[in-house]
Amino acid sequence: MSAPVSALPQNVFMDRWALEPKTQRVWGVNHAGWFTLMGIGGGVFLLGRIFDITLEAGRVLGLPIVDVVSFVTIAIGGLILIADLGRPLQAWRAFRNVRVSIISWGAWADLVFLTFGGLLMLPDLTFGDSTPFSGLGWDSHATSGIGRVMLVLASIAAVVVMVYAGAVLARPRSIPYWHSVAIPIQFLASSLAMAMATLMLIVVLDGGDVTRSELLATAGLTAVLLVTIVVHLSTRTTAPGKKESIERLTRGSLRGTFLYAAVGAGTVLPIVLGLLALGFDGGAREVLAVLTLPLLVVGGFLLRLDTLRAGIYPPVVSLLEAAQR
Repeated sequence: MSAPVSALPQNVFMDRWALEPKTQRVWGVNHAGWFTLMGIGGGVFLLGRIFDITLEAGRVLGLPIVDVVSFVTIAIGGLILIADLGRPLQAWRAFRNVRVSIISWGAWADLVFLTFGGLLMLPDLTFGDSTPFSGLGWDSHATSGIGRVMLVLASIAAVVVMVYAGAVLARPRSIPYWHSVAIPIQFLASSLAMAMATLMLIVVLDGGDVTRSELLATAGLTAVLLVTIVVHLSTRTTAPGKKESIERLTRGSLRGTFLYAAVGAGTVLPIVLGLLALGFDGGAREVLAVLTLPLLVVGGFLLRLDTLRAGIYPPVVSLLEAAQR
């Protein structure tokens, strides 16, 4: 008697075996774009408030532009996800199976973030001289008790939004390259670095000055990403499946986009620019700070895309040989 569907692992990569190495064909460009946008959106909301940029930067329709950027990127990412489902009207199914599905956790985190983050900003919404929701009893500064509760819930959801994509990949054992804590850490560090660079751009466009702490945060987060990538590539290099993934990333078809673009231009170079900017003041610092953003975003997208493309199922024969050693 077969197990009910609800009792089965809710992951399309779970429990798959191959007679020879095979690349997963389920996730690709759309998912990499979705992961990237969600990471930027969650990070911008969180870091904007940690570094006191949200309430100091400009506003649009009375709303903090930092929060608007965060909401727009997450909303676009959500639309990409819904479109990728093939049957958008059945997107509600993603909220089921919270007990066994990390994807459901992510869907709920998106909803919680958009709900409580949106409510937090709502009293500040301005149309001309009118603020129709100003009487709700809280504001985007979260100075009241209910405002602080909304801020905490939205912040927790923002963290989940950044992490859960990596957690989805790391959970199944069927693709060894993904089955590592390094993948969620990479996605989180990349998300925070992209978000910090986005905030520096907002500061510059608003006429403000990029601070040393913002530059150091960007460089530090990107350095964490680089270290995690290097460690992941240098451990368990002979494990069936992971061996083939590393070969593809470092010497095979993905070498150019991964090593040169994602790691070199998209990770190492932003660290150099961020540290170099510390030695300048005024316009030169701002230019170098802003240059990190396109590098980090393109690098972050390619990191996610190449991670997906390097998802290889190990051959059964290799697994049996490894078990016998």
